[in-house]
Amino acid sequence: MATSKYPFHPIDFSLLVMRQKVVMKITENLKNNVCRIYLNGRFDADTCGTVEESIRENINEGRHKFVLDMESVSFIASAGLRVVIVIAKELRRNYDGDLHVASLQPNVNRVFEISGLDNVLRIFDDAEAATRGFTE
Repeated sequence: MATSKYPFHPIDFSLLVMRQKVVMKITENLKNNVCRIYLNGRFDADTCGTVEESIRENINEGRHKFVLDMESVSFIASAGLRVVIVIAKELRRNYDGDLHVASLQPNVNRVFEISGLDNVLRIFDDAEAATRGFTE
């Protein structure tokens, strides 16, 4: 039997990985001068650009109060957190506006807690409460 310099039998194979296109469904509406943005999907590196672009378009149209309804967001990555932080800081600093976060799933809420963002952002149980938060 021939001995091999490898501790295992090397196998030559090719692996084809097809990356599934990740989609974030974004729905917007305006109520009491507050732009509500409903997200549905994973908020990660693949989708954060789309979310940021949507919010920036509204900022450019003169809207500066936002509710980010994340009831249907099952996962948030650091890239999604970055978008939330950057937009909230920009709205506060440059426009006297803000971004309220609403309807977090328990696992997403935990990410906000672990990162300390629950102390920086206003987080509400639902979108209605988040909208009212602008008048209180």
